[in-house]
Amino acid sequence: MSQALIELANLGFAWPGQAQLLDIPSFTLQRGESLFLKGPSGSGKTTLLGLLGGVQTPNRGSIRLLDQELSALSASARDRFRVDHTGYIFQQFNLLPFLSVRDNVELPCHFSKSRAQRAIQRHGSIDQAAASLLAHLGLNEPTLLERRADELSIGQQQRVAAARALIGQPELVIADEPTSALDFDAREAFLQLLFAECREAGASLLFVSHDQSLAPLFDRSLSLAELNRAARPQEI
Repeated sequence: MSQALIELANLGFAWPGQAQLLDIPSFTLQRGESLFLKGPSGSGKTTLLGLLGGVQTPNRGSIRLLDQELSALSASARDRFRVDHTGYIFQQFNLLPFLSVRDNVELPCHFSKSRAQRAIQRHGSIDQAAASLLAHLGLNEPTLLERRADELSIGQQQRVAAARALIGQPELVIADEPTSALDFDAREAFLQLLFAECREAGASLLFVSHDQSLAPLFDRSLSLAELNRAARPQEI
């Protein structure tokens, strides 16, 4: 089996009627690696994440995740593959405000049998997996598990979103600008907790941000412009 978790080759993507947004000859993310991917707004970062999750399909080229060619799967199979193998931390966290902290964290296990099984195997139960992850992320107050998500501070929501992404040990954790609302010290503290959880789960971390100050914390740092020929000035 390949040591690469993600392999892109000759990837091209454009929205209908628009100029080419992504033209990536090659890219790999190794198993267990943490990668910082930077790029300004509108550079195609979020589109690339959608392609990696199988939400969109490329106009050309190959996207392999865990040796599976995503474009070979049907739309519903891509959805199942994504929830089984990928955890997302969104910029706005995307917690369900009317659900409790516990229910938000456990949500992926309701959609993925494999993640539910891994959570039970590692922690004994899905409830215990949620509580353990939250405790490791600094949320060990017993009453917190039953609080509604819309009653939490920004920092608490961020950690709940991270626990939801990590539960059931997905092989890939994608974080899309999740620290933009925090000051530098809080960002760094959160990242160290996230790194520790990814290491323990053996997960690769793809962290997307425009905040270059965070890059030295990662195994590797890349600019999307380095990967994407469509973002480079055309030679005359």
